[in-house]
Amino acid sequence: MQIGIIGMGRLGKALQGNLPGTCAVRDFSSREAFIKACDTIFLTVPDNAVKEVALELASGDITDKTFFHCSGALDLEPLASLATGGAHVGSLHPLQSFGSETAIFSGIYMALDGDNAAKARGKDIAGILGAKIFTVPVSERKLYHAAACFASNYVVTVMSIAQALMSRWTGDNKAALTALLPLLGGTIQNLQQASEAGKVLTGPIARGDNSTVAGHLEALPEKYKEVYKALGKITVELAEHNKNITAEQAEALMKLL
Repeated sequence: MQIGIIGMGRLGKALQGNLPGTCAVRDFSSREAFIKACDTIFLTVPDNAVKEVALELASGDITDKTFFHCSGALDLEPLASLATGGAHVGSLHPLQSFGSETAIFSGIYMALDGDNAAKARGKDIAGILGAKIFTVPVSERKLYHAAACFASNYVVTVMSIAQALMSRWTGDNKAALTALLPLLGGTIQNLQQASEAGKVLTGPIARGDNSTVAGHLEALPEKYKEVYKALGKITVELAEHNKNITAEQAEALMKLL
């Protein structure tokens, strides 16, 4: 199996770094030569470029080639021109955040979809990477991707807020992040030992501590209050579900928020 990659961003580089012998389109004198040399090609380009790139590729000889996009939100429609041209098409989305080609694939989950040949090839590639395959129905891809955003992108957003607040006492932003990372690391460690994320909930809402929550709302800059309230309301529901707090405590907290 000769794997090729179009789009050498973080994910493209990570795949190349973890799949021995993988080549990139930039290594060839032409796109035609690249397609001829590869039997499996990943389109690791931005979501809004997948369809356009697929259309360009469909004009060449792509019979029996296998193409994957790696988007979590897209279905297979953007690759329809390739399927019409005689290629096998699929999607293989890694539930992982990529910062470099040394990113870890072993043990992660990858959402696989496609025609039968693409699915078989996707399973082979996941096996090489040491990843686990699962399936998300086409109608639920957007919801699946939203779940992934909560676990990755929005964690970064919340940490950025915490960093901005903490820098007031640490002297600079870098020191603020350094101070916060052990707290985040401890939370992640707790999550790794749990079967339900909500069961590791700690903090003032989990204790039903109205006065502390009220103090937070009083002290927070205005631009962060709505985020705090939105997350707080969901946290109250979680704490009540866990039986950390009573219905009366939950009601009182909801009024604050």
